[in-house]
Amino acid sequence: MEHQLIETDLVKQALSVAGWDMEQELSGLATETSQFELPRVRIEHKDNGKHRMYIDSGESYLDDQSQEIDVPHNKLSAVVFAEQNIRAFWKEGEEVPACSGIDDMPMGIEPLADSCKRCEHGIMGGKCKPKVRLLLLAEVNGEVKPLIIALSPTSIKHWNAHKKKLQRSNLPVVAVNTTFELEDVKKGTYRWAEVKLGMNGIASKELLIVARTARTEFEALTKRITQSDFADTGDKQPS
Repeated sequence: MEHQLIETDLVKQALSVAGWDMEQELSGLATETSQFELPRVRIEHKDNGKHRMYIDSGESYLDDQSQEIDVPHNKLSAVVFAEQNIRAFWKEGEEVPACSGIDDMPMGIEPLADSCKRCEHGIMGGKCKPKVRLLLLAEVNGEVKPLIIALSPTSIKHWNAHKKKLQRSNLPVVAVNTTFELEDVKKGTYRWAEVKLGMNGIASKELLIVARTARTEFEALTKRITQSDFADTGDKQPS
């Protein structure tokens, strides 16, 4: 069954006539679904090298509004207010990881080791996939919004290089406008995009205040791993 086109202004009008407060109901819905996902910065890898960076807000019933927003020129400027090293290990053909970890601490009922650093699957080239998960504040369509990005294993080296440059400059990560830009990489028959990082000036005082509040508000997100963190091409083992 196809979704009908929903016009939110008409919905608001109908609720108002019936004595309902739309904003109050939406507020209650947000509380009930507190395990929400932030909009994600994703990369679409293309064989012709014309890769795409976009913001994915997730599915909705608003068929007249695209839930994917292209990042102009494949370059995003944002303030990074939280960072985590995450991992996940899939058994062949499984949709849910058998084990996962945050900052080298395994999660789940039956972790494969007491530490990710001492796990046989976590060695370089092993089956446990490492990623760096970043929480960002960026201006999207004229509005500052929190976003999340999970850097792939091939992009982690660029993130580490960015942090080393900031350290040598005596600058905390949160203090600068970090840039995320796609770089085309081709090796043999494989072609993909890596995310290169740089900086575009110092973050404004206003944005730093928002970032401090955001770090507290989204602390719960940093305590769990979701399937969305590993939904990119190549994240899972082939079935």
